[in-house]
Amino acid sequence: MSFAARLGPSLEFEKQVIERLNNTGWPAFPFGQGQLPLECRQRLARFEDSARRPSRIRWMPDIITFRDLANSRSYVALIDAKAGDGPRYAIEMSAVDAAEIYADRLYTPTFFVFKDWKVLTPLEVRQRGFPGPFTEHGSGTPYLLVDRCHARAFEYFFPPAK
Repeated sequence: MSFAARLGPSLEFEKQVIERLNNTGWPAFPFGQGQLPLECRQRLARFEDSARRPSRIRWMPDIITFRDLANSRSYVALIDAKAGDGPRYAIEMSAVDAAEIYADRLYTPTFFVFKDWKVLTPLEVRQRGFPGPFTEHGSGTPYLLVDRCHARAFEYFFPPAK
């Protein structure tokens, strides 16, 4: 399935996540590849470095959210909203790689949020996931499957701030 075909349901779920965050005192905004013009997304899809690796920009998280802290400080987090609804959570390996870069090298906590309002961190996906079989559906890139029992509630990571 093409990116364009997956984009509609994904954007709808992203809106739901943003609305839920905003309603609980976490200002949230669109972020990521979905915000880029079509030509830019197409060019990113064709890019490979000299080792034939794609740019991890293609797997930027979808949402940026904040929570006000004491002393005028702010907590920031990135969210990759996953609209799939299979029996296990499916996360592209490249999305995990990109999330780890944001978390480990850019010091920005990053989370995967699923349609059942459960959440996994990149580390949990890496530790608990196992390679999924090749399929013609989705992007066609390698992915990890994670049993649903390993995810935690949305409120665990994003408790109401109001």
